[in-house]
Amino acid sequence: MVLLQKEAELQEIVQLVGPDALPEVDQATLETTRMLREDFLQQNAFDDIDTYCAPSKQYKMLQTILLFQKEAIGAVNRGVPIQKIVALPVKEDIAKMKYVPEDEFATKVEQIQADITKQCSEA
Repeated sequence: MVLLQKEAELQEIVQLVGPDALPEVDQATLETTRMLREDFLQQNAFDDIDTYCAPSKQYKMLQTILLFQKEAIGAVNRGVPIQKIVALPVKEDIAKMKYVPEDEFATKVEQIQADITKQCSEA
């Protein structure tokens, strides 16, 4: 909730001066909140897997997005350009994790979390 409130504040600034005027840490926050809205909060009622999601899966998905936030900000603080972080291949895996069946999810989410940590540290 705090991140989504922060996004609303940042969007006002973006509308006035553009996204490039924001510090890279704030740009990372905007990327995370976009992922929260599009990859976590939005559901596809026509998809058999995404129509219903168990609370345990929801928790792991949210945990994974927040891990991305933490690692992305860490990378930015180490001097990694935000464009490089936004282009990481693991972002596509994060976007698709809601379509992973329950019986495969635990293994897949562990791999995604490991990839987040690895790709952000290597960026």
